[in-house]
Amino acid sequence: MNEVKDYWQKATPMNFVDEKWNYEQKRTFRYSLQDYMHQAIGFGDWKDKKVLEFGCGSGIDALEFAQNGAEVTAVDITENAIALTEALSREAGIPIEVVQISDVLPFPDDSFDLVYSFGVLHHIPNVNDTLTEIHRVLKPNGSIIAMMYNKDSLLYAYSVVYLHGLKDKLFLDGFCNATMNRLTSQYSERIEGCPYTKVYTKNEAQELFEQYFTNVSVSVHYNVIDTPSQRKVKLDISDEHELGWHLLIQGLKR
Repeated sequence: MNEVKDYWQKATPMNFVDEKWNYEQKRTFRYSLQDYMHQAIGFGDWKDKKVLEFGCGSGIDALEFAQNGAEVTAVDITENAIALTEALSREAGIPIEVVQISDVLPFPDDSFDLVYSFGVLHHIPNVNDTLTEIHRVLKPNGSIIAMMYNKDSLLYAYSVVYLHGLKDKLFLDGFCNATMNRLTSQYSERIEGCPYTKVYTKNEAQELFEQYFTNVSVSVHYNVIDTPSQRKVKLDISDEHELGWHLLIQGLKR
C-alpha cells in the first residue's frame, strides 16, 4: 500500500503544477485531449444528485460534475490529490467535499446516486474489494461510471507490446503474462514505474462489473498511441473499431 501511495503522491494525474496552469487552462486541456468525455459521461445529467468521485486526482472531473449542479464528494488516497483538489475548488469557486481515504469508504450504505471512477480501478489489485465498497455506498438503482484501460487497443499493442516488449528487447526473459504485466505497469502512465496496472478486454470488464451491477454497458474510446517522443498522439480512427485505450463502463446497482 505504501508503494502505491508513494507513486501516486508524485504522479497525481492532470496536476499541471510545472505548467502553472489555471483552472480554465486545465479544464480546456482535459476535455480537448479526451474529447469524448462530455458526451459519453454526461456531466450535466447529475444535477441535484449526490456524486462520489473515487480517485479524484487533481479534481478536474469532480468540479465538472459540481459546476453542472451535482452535490460532489471527491476522495483519494494521497495527500497531494486532496490538496490539489481543494485548491482547484477554491480557485474555481465551486464547492465540493474532499476526503482522504484508505481501503474503506467512510460513508454509510446507500449514500450516493453515482460513483464515478476514471482511470483508477485498473490500478487496484484487489479490485473486487473496491467494487464491493462502491456497491455498498450506492443508493438502490444507483449508477456507476468507470474508465479502465483496453487490452485490445492500439496503444497497448504498439506502445507497450511493440515499443517496449519487442523493440527494446524486454521480452528476453520470455513472452509471458508476468512479463506483460510488468511492462504494462512500468509504461502505462506519464511517470514510469507504476506499481500495478491491469488492462482488460471489453468482455473481461463486462464480466467483472456484472458481478455487482445490472444493465452493464462497455464502450470504447480515445484512439491514441504513445510514441518514443510524445504521449497520447491522436489517431483518426472511428470508435466503432473499438481500438481505443479507454473502456467506459456504466451500470446500475444490483
